[in-house]
Amino acid sequence: MKSNTKNRLSALLLFVAMLTAGLVSQVAVAAMVSTDSVVAQQEQVIDRAELALALEREDVQASLEAYGVSPEEAAERVAALTDEEIRELSQNIDALPAGGSGTVTILLLVIIILLLL
Repeated sequence: MKSNTKNRLSALLLFVAMLTAGLVSQVAVAAMVSTDSVVAQQEQVIDRAELALALEREDVQASLEAYGVSPEEAAERVAALTDEEIRELSQNIDALPAGGSGTVTILLLVIIILLLL
């Protein structure tokens, strides 16, 4: 009799342990990541970094202050831009002629930032 009760108790404990382990375990889900999505994310990071670097330049900060915008405020506004606005701004900056006047480039950057805000 004792061994039968022991076996039932052991079976019940084993059942509860397996049930608990099954309920607690989590399922891992994996999916393919397209190259386009990875490239788009990297481009967004690069575009934001390029704008941040442009805002750190002394000549850009001087132009911003001439328009009455503090460099800190401009940095906050750029940080608040959506990914689409960052992409558009980056494309407009890249469309400017290479070797053009630095002042014209800076003024266009400031105007674009102010228009977007």
